[in-house]
Amino acid sequence: MRNNSTFIGRWLYSKPNLRPNKDGNIVWISKASVGPLEVYEWGMDSNNIPYESYKWLENDFFEDTSYFKNIDNEELRRQVDLIISLFKSNGLSEWAEIYENYRRENHGRLQNY
Repeated sequence: MRNNSTFIGRWLYSKPNLRPNKDGNIVWISKASVGPLEVYEWGMDSNNIPYESYKWLENDFFEDTSYFKNIDNEELRRQVDLIISLFKSNGLSEWAEIYENYRRENHGRLQNY
């Protein structure tokens, strides 16, 4: 697969990034919208705890709606399952396979943190 991102509807999805970002987080799922400009992420934080993040980037009107919160393993598994289903239903079997493999490889990590 050559592309690192793909659009479904108004959302731009990026492939999982296995390297920690500048905050030490490993981003499993990232989806961004350009209208309005906002980003959702799910993954493992620098302490290896599942998280969900939302950032409003459009303007100052709703910037206080941005958040970063820890979630439980079940919620992260649910998000991975949803993304697999979304990619399959949109004919993106290669993308679904990436997440299926990632879920399988990280099964133990999702059990305990």
